[in-house]
Amino acid sequence: MKENIKAEVVEQLRKDISFGFYDSNELFENIVDMFYDIENFDKNWLKDEIESRLAKHEDQSQYWEKPTDFERLKDAFDQLNEKGIVSLHKAGYTRQDAENDCLEMIDELKAIGINAKGYCYYHTQDLERVLGEEKMLFLGYDSYNGEDELAKQVAQEIVDILKHNGFNVKWNGSLNSRIEVLDINWRKTIDGIDYNYDRIFKIMRNNPEIKDKNGKKDPKPFWKFW
Repeated sequence: MKENIKAEVVEQLRKDISFGFYDSNELFENIVDMFYDIENFDKNWLKDEIESRLAKHEDQSQYWEKPTDFERLKDAFDQLNEKGIVSLHKAGYTRQDAENDCLEMIDELKAIGINAKGYCYYHTQDLERVLGEEKMLFLGYDSYNGEDELAKQVAQEIVDILKHNGFNVKWNGSLNSRIEVLDINWRKTIDGIDYNYDRIFKIMRNNPEIKDKNGKKDPKPFWKFW
């Protein structure tokens, strides 16, 4: 296995482990899929590399200041979900991926009598920016139906809740601009927790203010559609 390929793998692992959303099996599968066309790809080397880097990440996490910025962001997103704003962590790779995920989830929630008024997200490309020198996280948002006034209300609620959780937030009030969370020091452990679909469903189901007035019962169990 050529050294330049190993260097590419190591860089990808550095990012994926820093994101903190993948366990060892997921990291292995992601890398193998990404480098599927490389002849004589050394899977044993990859397993050893993943194990050592995960162990180092876990060791470093013992010394992080708590709560971490991710923990505060998780709290902010939970609070947004309580207000009927579907808020997804690491939603796909691009803006289109993220918006499709949010809208599909809104439809699934609507089918079981839960009304979301809008959504909020960041995607993988946004996380890659956070790990760079800018240390800034962009958040996308919109209303559930694309209506501008409601979208502005959603955006302002996002800004207010982020500020309440201690974040330095920038937004110029234009729907053409995403919300910027400044000075992010991204620290997240690999904890095996799904911070998105089932979690959001449970939060919203416990909030009577965002349920249909008809009091619909769940016609089917909630399931992950990704």
